[in-house]
Amino acid sequence: MKRHLFGLTVLVGVLATMLTQASAQVSVGAVLKDCEQKTIVMGRDEKGEIVKVGENISGYCRGILEGMAAVLVRAKIICVKDKAATPDFLLSAVLTYRAQTKSADDDAASVVEAALKRAFTCTK
Repeated sequence: MKRHLFGLTVLVGVLATMLTQASAQVSVGAVLKDCEQKTIVMGRDEKGEIVKVGENISGYCRGILEGMAAVLVRAKIICVKDKAATPDFLLSAVLTYRAQTKSADDDAASVVEAALKRAFTCTK
């Protein structure tokens, strides 16, 4: 009986921690800092030598941007048909929005939404 009670106590503690963290605001500064961490992609040149062929943004950055874009598309807040919604473009749209508007907002959800609304307007 004590083992079950202990296990239940641990489970409740873990769930409470997860819910507290899930409700916390994601900082746009933290997301953009992670987006700066590029993974170098290596390939081979014409002679077979290993060379740098490009860079990829991090999986976390890609996931945040693509996930938020997917939610906004699903909610019909943005329209992306006939437009490239690559992770690199999504990041560029957010960086451009922040630079042009001088936004001091640090809530990633509101900044990304505002940036993507500008980049992917539904009006014709």
